Amino acid sequence: MKNIKKINSRKIGIGPMSSEVIEAVYKYSSINNKELMLIASKNQIDHNGGYVNNWNTKEYSNYLKGMQTKYTNAKVKICRDHCGPGFNGKQNINDVYKTIDSDIENDFDLIHVDFSKAKKNYKQILKLSKEAILYIKKIKPKVEIEIGTDENFAQKLSSINIKEFLDEMDYFLEFMDPEYFVVPTGSLVMEDKQFGFFNHKFIKSVYQRIKNRPILLKEHNADYLNSESIKLRKEFISALNIAPQFGVFQTKFVIDECVKFGVDTTNFLNKCYESKKWEKWLLNSDSKDVYKCSILAGHYNFQDKSYKIILDSLNKIHGNFNKKIVDAHYEIIDHYVENYY
Repeated sequence: MKNIKKINSRKIGIGPMSSEVIEAVYKYSSINNKELMLIASKNQIDHNGGYVNNWNTKEYSNYLKGMQTKYTNAKVKICRDHCGPGFNGKQNINDVYKTIDSDIENDFDLIHVDFSKAKKNYKQILKLSKEAILYIKKIKPKVEIEIGTDENFAQKLSSINIKEFLDEMDYFLEFMDPEYFVVPTGSLVMEDKQFGFFNHKFIKSVYQRIKNRPILLKEHNADYLNSESIKLRKEFISALNIAPQFGVFQTKFVIDECVKFGVDTTNFLNKCYESKKWEKWLLNSDSKDVYKCSILAGHYNFQDKSYKIILDSLNKIHGNFNKKIVDAHYEIIDHYVENYY
């Protein structure tokens, strides 16, 4: 078993919601000498495609290599988020292994093995997870593994759950050394806000019990946190994942520029609304609020012709509007890094 890890090397994982987000990650890492992570879900990018530029894993990997060439000093870990059945609507174990094979072939650094959505009982889920991890390690031992799920227990977080976490950690530690264990902290992203809370007492209790184990805690759903909320996590949480915030921000940023310069957004907003990709994010808003729903679904539709027409118009106005988007994402990354690293 390797040496007990310390929390002195925090990391931020960012969802590759668009080409501009990806470039902002490489640009920020290169300029500031900070290691960042890109965390692709199966919906975003997979062996057979995804909603981000319609890229498959190979095409995504090639784009990342281009970014590394452009930003030679960048240190970016390439990670798979939620690799398991059910995260792309398919309860297909073979599909999961195709994702794993493609990730390994394309030099991913970390794979989050998450079978929590498998339609199996808990013991079967653990067994399937172990089989997948051993498969990964046999092919490429250096690939890091993340385990656990971000299922949010909200107000149910209490000391009752701690033993469950420890038992699950120990199950995996018997046969491998995971890099991260995902712990539900109480955070909850809905619409374009952070609706959750940081259950400090619960997380502190978990941390105190695992600090002598060779594993670090990771938090998903860390979007839309202010400076104080980010700093609260520094003592206990070793990595934060942020994704939808970047997609929603880019949509708002683009639409706001269109309003300033009289660029018609009707077709794009209608496409976003009709996609119904906003349904999983809606909480308090009216489902008939076309603008709000469209903003929440915007990043799922960046590959659509209606969005590309908008970008073409804005690039003619600004000269290089894509660079303005990259720099705006850069500022969000800076907010997290400055308060967390």
